[in-house]
Amino acid sequence: MTIELGIAAVVLAALSLLLFVLAIRRLLVRQAEVTVTMLRRYDERLATFAQTLHDALSAFQASRPLAALDIADDPEPMVRALEIARERIGADGSIALVNGPNGSPIVATVGLSESETNHIARMGFPDYRGARAIEVAFSGDLVAPEGLPPVRAGLVLPLLGEDDSRSLLGVLTRDPGRRFSEEDVDTLDALVAAARAPIARALNLREADVVPELDLLTNLLDRQSFPSVLEREMVRARLASQPLSLLVVDVDRLTSLNARIGILAADGVLLELAKRLRAVVHRLDYTFRLGGGRFAVVRPGSEGVDARELFEAFRSELEGHPIGDAGVVSVSGGVAELLTRDDADAFSARAEAALAHAKRERRGTVSVAATDEQAPRESGALQAAGVAHGERIIDA
Repeated sequence: MTIELGIAAVVLAALSLLLFVLAIRRLLVRQAEVTVTMLRRYDERLATFAQTLHDALSAFQASRPLAALDIADDPEPMVRALEIARERIGADGSIALVNGPNGSPIVATVGLSESETNHIARMGFPDYRGARAIEVAFSGDLVAPEGLPPVRAGLVLPLLGEDDSRSLLGVLTRDPGRRFSEEDVDTLDALVAAARAPIARALNLREADVVPELDLLTNLLDRQSFPSVLEREMVRARLASQPLSLLVVDVDRLTSLNARIGILAADGVLLELAKRLRAVVHRLDYTFRLGGGRFAVVRPGSEGVDARELFEAFRSELEGHPIGDAGVVSVSGGVAELLTRDDADAFSARAEAALAHAKRERRGTVSVAATDEQAPRESGALQAAGVAHGERIIDA
């Protein structure tokens, strides 16, 4: 009997312990459920608060007058205006295009690929004919940034005033179903009104930093103007994400030419060369005489292949039309295309090195400075100079 009572007591104690453990476990589970529920509610309330704060900030930002957005104090007011335009309109990209005082286009973009920028810039300025704004549509075949659809539509209006049709500010969308509203036009119009004066001042300051001087013999830009013009065009090219190329041309054996026909007659030849070079360059190019028989052409918006083609056109002109007693004048060329790492000295040095390579290999040719670690590429009529490979240059 005693043994049975002991066993019963043990069983009862074990059962009591089990019930206690189950009760504790149930309590813990309940506590965990309460904690999870509280955390979920806390997260929901935090998300609601964050959204409310975001909406309030957005409403405050949208209610701010455009004149208070510090465009005037920004070092790049055009880019700042584009950022605000894209944000206010809810667009995917924005672009500003103006015609500089010297005729060269100035482009700035936000959110657009290089292909899209080049295509829109090549379209030029619309004929506003008194319209506040013009809506444009695109076919959707432009190369967009990776992972994004192409530009499908845009809204543009004059940037520098209704009386200046050679300017535009536009916003662009990648949504084929997006239609711009009258409210969008009003917003963009107000933004342009606030940004117009700071942008005009910035453009005037940018144009006033270089006053090129002319070479007395050829009436081309002179050597002293070359560094400042080159640096300015490098800045413009990088701001607009546009290419820039440099062609350096040198008369072959100028010393021998001086000895053969005389210095005065040789100066006449240089003057004629300058006229012919000026005749084949583009109207936006800058043409220099660097001294002696050396010339340079800075080509905004052009790649190295374009500068090489310019040299070929110049060389063909000289071969087809001899110059008096000098006959057919042989010239060699060096081309460089602006690289990200270039400063003005490095950029011009690469063109000079390409010129030296052309003269070293064979005169009457052009070499293009490589954009990587490769050697310069030689081009042109190698037989024109009649110089064997490996010949040491004495009279360049």
